[in-house]
Amino acid sequence: ALRSAAVPATRAVLRRRWAGHRRPLVPQLRRLGIPLTRLPGEGVAVPLLRTFCTGAKAPSKEELLKDASHHDVPVRRKAVKGLGKLRDDADAIAAVAHALGDEDVAVQLAAQAAMAKIADVGDERTVSATLEKLSSACEWTRIAGLSTLADITGKAGHPTRGTPLDLKVNEAIRSRLQDEDWGVRRAAMDAMAKRALFGCGETIEAAKVLLQDQMGTVRESAIKAIAALVSKGSREAIDWIAPRLDDWHESVRRAAVLGIARIAVRGDQYALELEKSSCDDRSWIVRKAATDALAQTATLNDLPCLRKLARMLEDFDPLPRMAAIYGLAELGGVGHRKVIKLAEARLDHRDPGTRQACVQLLEKVATSDMEDISRKVEEKMDDEDEHVRDSAFLPLRPSGKARLAEEGGFQTCQIWATWTAWALTRTRRRAARPDDAGPPELSHW
Repeated sequence: ALRSAAVPATRAVLRRRWAGHRRPLVPQLRRLGIPLTRLPGEGVAVPLLRTFCTGAKAPSKEELLKDASHHDVPVRRKAVKGLGKLRDDADAIAAVAHALGDEDVAVQLAAQAAMAKIADVGDERTVSATLEKLSSACEWTRIAGLSTLADITGKAGHPTRGTPLDLKVNEAIRSRLQDEDWGVRRAAMDAMAKRALFGCGETIEAAKVLLQDQMGTVRESAIKAIAALVSKGSREAIDWIAPRLDDWHESVRRAAVLGIARIAVRGDQYALELEKSSCDDRSWIVRKAATDALAQTATLNDLPCLRKLARMLEDFDPLPRMAAIYGLAELGGVGHRKVIKLAEARLDHRDPGTRQACVQLLEKVATSDMEDISRKVEEKMDDEDEHVRDSAFLPLRPSGKARLAEEGGFQTCQIWATWTAWALTRTRRRAARPDDAGPPELSHW
C-alpha cells in the first residue's frame, strides 16, 4: 500500500538528476519506503529507480542466467545486459563469454559491452574467457572476440601490459591478420592499432601489408591505423597512402584523403595537391571528405585553395557544398575580402543550390555594414527557388561596432544599474541622518 501511494507522489522527484540531489533525497526516499542500494566503491545509498517507478522486480542472477539461453533474441540480449552489472561474478563472466558466440549479432554486441563492464580493464578472467573465442570455427565469433579484446585489455602503458597473458593476446591478434575471413582481418587490424604504442613499427608494417588486401574495408582499416600511429608531417606515410586515392572502393578513397589530412601539417603543398585532386572524385562522400581535408590543411592566404573551395560551392551534391561553406568560413573568417568576392561572384549561378550556398556563406563572413553585399543578399529574397529565399531572410553578421555593443551593452547596463541602486540606497540612509549631509557628488540624488 505504501509503495502504490508513494509512486505517483514521488515520480517528479525521481526524475531529477540524482548526482545533484543525492544527500537531501536520501531521507525522503527512506521515509517513503523506497529500496536503496550502494554504488560499488562508494558509501552513498542510491535508489533502485527503475524497479520502484515501474513496479517490476529486478531479475535475480538465476533468472538472468536462465534467460541468457532463451530462444528469443530480445530476451537473451536483455539478460546479457543485466549480467554485465554483476561485477566480478564468475558465473556471469562465463555466461557473457558464451554470449559472444551467439547466433545473433545484437546479442554479441550486448555481450561485448557487458564484458567491458563486468570487471576491471585487463582482468585475467575476462581476457582469458574472451581469448578462447578467437579459435572458434565461426567467423562472427572471432570478430566479436577481437573487438571485445580491444575493449577489455589495457592500452599501451597499462599495468597489465607485458604480462604472459597479454603476450598471448598479442600473438593471437597478430595471427588473425592472415585469417581467411576479411571481417576477422579487419577486426584484428583495428584491435592491434588500438592496443599499439604510438609509432609502433610492427603495427605500421602490418598495416602496410594490409593496404594490398583484396577487401576494401580491410584496406580502410589499414589506412586509419597508419594515420593514427605515424608522426605528424611524415611524407613517407603519405606516400604509402596516396596510391589508395585511386582505389575502386569509395570508402577506401575517403579514408585515404582523411588520413592524408591527419598526417600532413598545415600548408603541406604535396598533401594539398592530393586533396585538391580528390575534390573532383566521382563519389560525393570522397568529395565531401576532400573538401573537409582541404580546409584543414590549407593556410589563410592560400588563394589556390580558396578558389578550389569556392569551386566546391558549385558541386551538385549538397554535402560537399556545405563542407565548402564551413571550410571557407573557418579558413577565412569574418571580413575576409577574397572569400566574400568568391561568394559574391556566384550569387547569380544557374544552380539554385550554389546560390543558396553563397548566401549562407556570406551570412557567415560578411557584415551588415557592407551595403553592397547586404543589397545583393536582400535581392535573393525574391529568388525563384524557395530554399534560396529562406536562406536570404537570415541577417548578416553585425559589424564590429554593432557586435561590440551587442556583447558589451548588456554588461554595461548591468554595471550602471548596480551602481545606481547602491548610490540611491546610500543616499537614502544618509538623508535619514540630518547630522551627516553625505558626499557632495551624491547630493543631487
